[in-house]
Amino acid sequence: MAADRLTSHPALLEALQELDQQDPHLAAARQRFGNPPDRFEPASFASLVRIILGQQISRQVAVALWGRMTERGWTKAELLAALAYEDLQAVGLSRRKAEYIIDLARAEVSGELDLDSLNNKPSEAFCDKLISYRGIGGWTVSNYRLFCLGDFNAWPGNDLALMEAVKRLKQLEARPTHAEMDKFAEGWQPYRGAAALMLWHIYGCLVRDGTPTG
Repeated sequence: MAADRLTSHPALLEALQELDQQDPHLAAARQRFGNPPDRFEPASFASLVRIILGQQISRQVAVALWGRMTERGWTKAELLAALAYEDLQAVGLSRRKAEYIIDLARAEVSGELDLDSLNNKPSEAFCDKLISYRGIGGWTVSNYRLFCLGDFNAWPGNDLALMEAVKRLKQLEARPTHAEMDKFAEGWQPYRGAAALMLWHIYGCLVRDGTPTG
């Protein structure tokens, strides 16, 4: 598949073109599979909840859980804050994840979190604040910054799909560790997030069903 199958996000396209110059393996993969599909979301509390849902479960399961919550209108912080943990457990969330989401919603409603304001903070301040909440780790913060804030250097390097994609891209005998992933990503600065999008695309093409998804 030709690499001229353009993404509609011009900044991402520019980042991918820069990565072509930095890593011939990524360049060859883009030539073969085309550009990753746009998966960007609004910088909103609902988007943050969707990312939390995706922690350590498949994307398909996370989509199903979000669908159940949407059917009940449980997408806004104000409504989530009023729920009991058992309400979210009843639609399939684990007790721990129900606590993470409802507690975070209560922090947003009280003004303690104030995600709209936090979205405009520098990366370090943003990360320090969000990661202080229970259930929020580096993977969640990096995914929010990448998909919601367009930070193309955000790097969720401990993602298993990314590890598998790097294994195949670099023809490794085993999946790289988190530390090894971070080492690879040093060569993709300041476009590590764009590299992650390309790697997820590679994973989707080679592992999920063998066909390009972009």
